Amino acid sequence: MLRRDPADYHYVNRVLFVLVAGLAVGASYWALLVGEGASPTLDAATIARIVLPGFVSAFVITTYIAWDGLKGRQTRGTVSELSAQLIRKEIEIGRLSALDELTGLYTRHHFGEYVQLEFRRAERYRRPVALLLIEVDDLAELGERVGKLNRGYLLSEVAAILRTMLRANDLGCRYTNDTLAALLPETDGPQSLIVADRVRTLVAEHDFLGQKHTKGLRITVSQGVAVVPSARIATRQEFLKAAEGALATARTSGRDQVQLHAPPPPRQALDGPPDIARLTG
Repeated sequence: MLRRDPADYHYVNRVLFVLVAGLAVGASYWALLVGEGASPTLDAATIARIVLPGFVSAFVITTYIAWDGLKGRQTRGTVSELSAQLIRKEIEIGRLSALDELTGLYTRHHFGEYVQLEFRRAERYRRPVALLLIEVDDLAELGERVGKLNRGYLLSEVAAILRTMLRANDLGCRYTNDTLAALLPETDGPQSLIVADRVRTLVAEHDFLGQKHTKGLRITVSQGVAVVPSARIATRQEFLKAAEGALATARTSGRDQVQLHAPPPPRQALDGPPDIARLTG
């Protein structure tokens, strides 16, 4: 069933009012003519009785139309303001839904879309883009020592440190429950290592839960970095897998370090695992 625009009903109301007013004026003239008879005396009093209803009706109709128009403009203004507020709320809700509540970074879904755009840009224009994955070392064990709530606090503090390192065009993300990510456009391998090592240093120097006064509490991070364009990375999924592989190597190689994924040599010359550049503290 089709819904009619409220403006249609508004227009009909105006027409009905004018018709009713016209019928009222016509009825008053008919009553006047009946009262005066077939041959009314056209003196000043008679003319006044004939003209006055018309003036009064015209005044009432004009006043109504003016009032109705003002009310309509106010209504349209209110509707426009409410629509603008609704749009702003929808934008705010969309922005908040794209953010992770604990870390204040973007969610994995939003981050994936951004990675796809930057990956295509890197492939098309041959401009470097770095992907950095960050994981707190032994976070599960730390959580058992400091409690579940403080475990979340530790991750949120690392996220806050990461945010201080991001430029306007960079994007941070909560990649998994315990892993953070940063996408760094216009950043090559050596530059990404500098950023990653700075994050590692800041985390090591940060006072988590009063760790300077808490015996045995030491927070470190392992990081994996991948950079495109690369001859061995053809898709966004391979880009993500490359960074994940570098992070896994950082974890198994002693933690508290940065690993930069490097493409393997040609298959016929491959005698061992893919080469991975290592930066340790």
